[in-house]
Amino acid sequence: MAEFKNVSILMGAVDETESLENAVSEILRLCKPDDIKEIIILKAPHITSECEAVVNRIKQEDEKGKIVVANQKKRGIGALVELFDIAKGSHCMIVASDNALDLECVPQMIEKAKENGDIIVKTSRWLPGCRFINYSRSRYVMNYLGQKFLTVLFGRKMTDFTNPNQIVPTEIYRSIKWESMGFPILLELVLKPLRLGCRFVEIPTNCYGRKQGKSSNSFRQTAKYFSTALHIRFMKKQDLLK
Repeated sequence: MAEFKNVSILMGAVDETESLENAVSEILRLCKPDDIKEIIILKAPHITSECEAVVNRIKQEDEKGKIVVANQKKRGIGALVELFDIAKGSHCMIVASDNALDLECVPQMIEKAKENGDIIVKTSRWLPGCRFINYSRSRYVMNYLGQKFLTVLFGRKMTDFTNPNQIVPTEIYRSIKWESMGFPILLELVLKPLRLGCRFVEIPTNCYGRKQGKSSNSFRQTAKYFSTALHIRFMKKQDLLK
């Protein structure tokens, strides 16, 4: 049985500035110090000079030794999985540096993880009372239809299959064979643990459109989610693991 001791927060840095700084400060403000093992910021190869300056300042002003900066080795958002091997927390959580996640829910997620360290505590944008803010109508409809498709495909009643903001035992992430370097990795992060039989509990969260920086996602990338979902659904379980 996995025991929650602390969580490593994993973030990417490309062209965010104020939003990245705000995400780091809010996590440190909202969460108990002992609950956060570290915040690892992964610098993309194409990071802007403005964003890199912010990362450097965050690191320089870190008085509690919580900030770790790593250089991304491969291109693509899928490189975030590189951080699983260097994370020192008992659990890991990927947090978007563009403030797409309502960070107020993070302490609640941590408390749930403390109750049972084996359960994956994930956020859901589709539980009652949640809202999509500054989110285009087309993306909203596509997301809704995608959730219904995945509910049928995987036969699970989870409400949000495409949101990888979740607290996961680090060893689970380390054991899985990750394949995509593009945005479908966000789906892998949920669906592969699901196929392996991991239990999930969902926490409600509002969803915000990107506040800063340019999204690298596209309709073509999003369309790949469907082929990725089908691929994972019919993989042999042993092939999901390293």
